[in-house]
Amino acid sequence: MLAFNKEDGGNRRFILVECEDYADSITAERVRRVIRGVPNAKDKLLKEGLGGSFAYCTLGEPIEIDGLLTGERLPDFATLASYLLHTATGISALPDDLEKLDDDGRFYSDGERDYYLIYEPSLDFLRGGDAALNLECAERIREKGRPAVVFAAATYISQSVLSKWQLTFCQLPYELGFGV
Repeated sequence: MLAFNKEDGGNRRFILVECEDYADSITAERVRRVIRGVPNAKDKLLKEGLGGSFAYCTLGEPIEIDGLLTGERLPDFATLASYLLHTATGISALPDDLEKLDDDGRFYSDGERDYYLIYEPSLDFLRGGDAALNLECAERIREKGRPAVVFAAATYISQSVLSKWQLTFCQLPYELGFGV
């Protein structure tokens, strides 16, 4: 694909999947060299470099429905926050880059809004009232003066009130166990 793009000025995209441990040290490095150029190559295009760019990603632990339903494999806070942020916004952040930043569950800010997650990886927590966005928590978030997206198991506040306060409620996936 890189060669075709170089040849005709195209903008083709592709996904390369490598399942071995050497993906970063060998495979990604080979792609980098092909993009920048391989000085000892016999092929003129390869010697000059094909240009382009790529992103190297690794997969985290899977979030599997069976483990969620039984509570045996509930994701930790950062893993769920990463998944929800990407699903809701398309923003990619590794779990290692996300953490609970305050007692209300704020885990990310993008300059326009804050993102909150009311969650603990426990079925008892998810089935209890603490997993819901309640009036007290919503008021604290509102007082920070920024629009916010709040992920929680439920909410006890009407959408009209949330809208006035510039809060968007997003329900956690039902499979996390609060409805079981």
